[in-house]
Amino acid sequence: MKETLNRSEVERLAGETAAQAFGVGFNDLDSFITQQCESRGGSEVIGTLDLLLGCFSRYRNRLLRVELLPDDILLDIFSLAVNFDELKNITRSTDLPREMRIQYRNLCSIQRVEKRWHDIIVSYAPFWSLICASMPQNAIELALTRAKQSPLCIRAQYDEEEGAGHFMDMVLPMCSRIRSLILDLGHGGEEMFAPLWMRLPAIQRLQVVYAEDIPYQASDKSSPTHGIPSPHWIHLIDSALPTVSILYAQVEELTLERPSVPLTCDVLKSIVLSAPRLRILRLEMPRLESLNDESPVDPMPVPNLQLLCILCANGDEVSCILDWFQLSPSTSIQITARDAGDMGLTPYEGQIRSLIWSALRSTTEPSFCLDLAPWAYKFQIGESSIEIEGGYHNTYPQWPDFFKGFVPRAGQAPLRVYVFLTATLGYPGEFPNQDCLAGLHNDSFVMM
Repeated sequence: MKETLNRSEVERLAGETAAQAFGVGFNDLDSFITQQCESRGGSEVIGTLDLLLGCFSRYRNRLLRVELLPDDILLDIFSLAVNFDELKNITRSTDLPREMRIQYRNLCSIQRVEKRWHDIIVSYAPFWSLICASMPQNAIELALTRAKQSPLCIRAQYDEEEGAGHFMDMVLPMCSRIRSLILDLGHGGEEMFAPLWMRLPAIQRLQVVYAEDIPYQASDKSSPTHGIPSPHWIHLIDSALPTVSILYAQVEELTLERPSVPLTCDVLKSIVLSAPRLRILRLEMPRLESLNDESPVDPMPVPNLQLLCILCANGDEVSCILDWFQLSPSTSIQITARDAGDMGLTPYEGQIRSLIWSALRSTTEPSFCLDLAPWAYKFQIGESSIEIEGGYHNTYPQWPDFFKGFVPRAGQAPLRVYVFLTATLGYPGEFPNQDCLAGLHNDSFVMM
């Protein structure tokens, strides 16, 4: 008597082979199940293949249901859904209160789906580590409770005295856990937030907005600056430039954006010399004093500086700032000038040429590349680069020839040059003026 398989036996067979099928994949599911059936020796089994495939597909779909995902995978999905990694990085957040409101609203929506999702959201303490003074008091208390012992990112802003007072009462006991602080003093609050500012032993990132001076609280120590934090990342926006040296003792990345007072060589030098670990310096929309002062400047050495960014500056400002520094050939430079292109480079063209020549003579690399676009000129050799951007153009500006007259170091082999061109949409046949590459046609270079 021939063996006949009923539906329950087929479903059992699907269950037995499911793990193996997931191991080999579904690309050849028919032949896989056929082999499984033939191995059991029943000819009628092969006749039930369609039924077996149907049951197996349902089994696969059941395995792929989201509720069967492990907690760590769901947690990764939730983090992506609320853009958590971007939000917690204050170096990228431009409107933290708004982004925090969106995050908490999204978290609340996710945790209402079911109890398991609720438990995952609530139990992951870093989700609740972003605290803003503008949040309702009960929301701050809830977030601090759920954050447990996680490092905190705090935004302190002064809206009204009573609310700021409640905020300080809740946050001050957590000072040792604060790693990031955004201090917005646009509406005052210097005295109110001074105790918070002076108790940040573990702070790593600091952003200060609209500060006329560092808010500090008098202490019993001999120095009035005792207790001032020393973060690794500092961003000063629309603020005065504090020159208290301890503030910059550990800083590795410093951004000065729209300083509220004119930037002078002496002030910048005192800041930079107070920052022996400085690797990245960004000067955005700098207000320079005495641009027409032609007195000689003693350039300051910055041997550890890896990147100097001069953003939203005119040609005279760029030239003045470059004069202030004694840059290493390995230092990268990024310039976003309001008047770059055509004659806008004239004030600092010679300085860029000297920097490129220095990089070429000191390099051990066999080649370098030029990336030319209507809006940018980029020279790159090894890990260092010099990039000039000047707004958006449809056609190539008159980029200078930075290589004319170049003399290599003694015994230096010719350098290979790779040139990459980028055109704008609608101008596919546009090419840069050949004059900017004329200096490459000599024995020091080999055009690839």
